[in-house]
Amino acid sequence: MENQFKGYDNTFSITLRSIMESHPNSGEKTTQKALGEAIGVRPQTISLYMDGSTQPTADNLYKIAKYFNVSVDYLLTGVSSENKDLHKQLGLSEDAVNWIKRAHDTGRFDNCTDVITTLNSLLSDRYFYAFLKDLTFKAESLKALMNQTEEEKRNRPRGINIEGYYIWDLQMYVQSFIHKELVKRGLQIEEE
Repeated sequence: MENQFKGYDNTFSITLRSIMESHPNSGEKTTQKALGEAIGVRPQTISLYMDGSTQPTADNLYKIAKYFNVSVDYLLTGVSSENKDLHKQLGLSEDAVNWIKRAHDTGRFDNCTDVITTLNSLLSDRYFYAFLKDLTFKAESLKALMNQTEEEKRNRPRGINIEGYYIWDLQMYVQSFIHKELVKRGLQIEEE
């Protein structure tokens, strides 16, 4: 049986790369040198952990979890036992659950206060879900158009910038949604 904890795409390596790119608490990038010094290994060892060539000892795994203020189970599975039910029930990632909890606990992100009220308003609004559905469709349509083969691109109608139109349509759709949300919150902004 192949070792499920080895290789670049194993959960531990993916999770480690992700939290090194953006620390779960501060959002700052962590260098291999900084993490290596914190847990008592060389930066090259951290590199081997990140690419899945080797796995940390139980002691080093604990130190990594402590450094990032995450659980060992999160490092190994991508979901902490604390958030397992939410992840299973709602399909939200560990990061999404933690950001929602942070908004709830602190009521703010950086200098922006009252985030949970805005988040609650969005998540309670059926139009927000219609917006997400349409946004996903428009983005996937644009992506499919941009990924067409050269032959498919040559067969497009001449004189029409279809990609440009899709990009413009997507931008206008997002801008319109944001404008409506601002108006709901009492901000009258003139549209150009």
